[in-house]
Amino acid sequence: MEERIIDDEYGRGIRLRKTKDGYVDVTDEIAGEDEKETAVPGPDGVAEDGATQLTADGAENETEEDVVVGDLEESLEDLEAENDGEGEEVTFEFPELEEDDEDLVNLTPEEAIALRRKKEAEEAQRKADYKRLCGEGDELLLSGSFKAAELKFEKALALEENAWEAVVGYWRAKTSDFSRPDELMNEYLETGYDSLESDLGEDAVEAIKKQYREVFEARLAEVSEAEEELGKEVLAKQSKRRAILRQRISATRGKFIGTAVPTALFLILGIVFGYLITTRRDGLFLYLTIAAGVLFAVSFVAFGIFTNRFVNARRINRANEDLSSTEEGERLLELRAYKELYGHFVG
Repeated sequence: MEERIIDDEYGRGIRLRKTKDGYVDVTDEIAGEDEKETAVPGPDGVAEDGATQLTADGAENETEEDVVVGDLEESLEDLEAENDGEGEEVTFEFPELEEDDEDLVNLTPEEAIALRRKKEAEEAQRKADYKRLCGEGDELLLSGSFKAAELKFEKALALEENAWEAVVGYWRAKTSDFSRPDELMNEYLETGYDSLESDLGEDAVEAIKKQYREVFEARLAEVSEAEEELGKEVLAKQSKRRAILRQRISATRGKFIGTAVPTALFLILGIVFGYLITTRRDGLFLYLTIAAGVLFAVSFVAFGIFTNRFVNARRINRANEDLSSTEEGERLLELRAYKELYGHFVG
């Protein structure tokens, strides 16, 4: 590449280099390169003029600061690459505490071990007592001592959370081994099967269904037959009363309306005649007002009587539609409730 040296106005030599855009002053650039090549290294490996010391093969010697910065950048790059590769959420696992861990707070290891062993012994004793009471109750059931067996199973119920064996035994004793299954159903006639299953537990209910299915089927057949016979009788009587009550309602409604209209009319006439009393000196409107008042009083009494009869007829008719208003109807509802409960134990 062509270069020229010329003198400037101060007599200094200026080096020009020819490029495609013309001659360019490269005096300072070339001077800088010469200074780097001739720089004298200092005691720390850095040139005294601030330039980096060059090794024999032309490579730069890294300072301690450069090494630290480089290591830090590499660590950050590795961490970013690791995070990008995994992309998983950070999760923390906490140890599960046992129920009695709170009792171990502020205890020495020896005291904690002793307390835990005590609780384990109590738990084992409780289970043993539960099995013993259930076993004794079963023996009493076999001997026919239902009342004593009921007491045994009642004690066992308090010893186990899922004491379905004790529940079954308790109701076996209370119903004389389900020879009187209505004893169980009577407790849940109003609340229904869902309440029964909730109180006894699914395991106990399933065990009772499986063991006494034939008993429930026989009782369901009896209840269904009784419900059908009583239902026909109750509905026939209800229908007969309904026809009579409708006639009574119709008759009292006519009398109610027949007295309500003249009562309202005489009231209005009495008010109008009362305002017109002073318009005539012969007292015509006075007499008319008195007459309207008397007629209003008579019709109002009749209106009250027939209104009471009409209201009572409608009230009795509503009661007739409610089966629980009669003893026979209430018994019919009870049989239907029995039928529904027994149906769950059979179906």
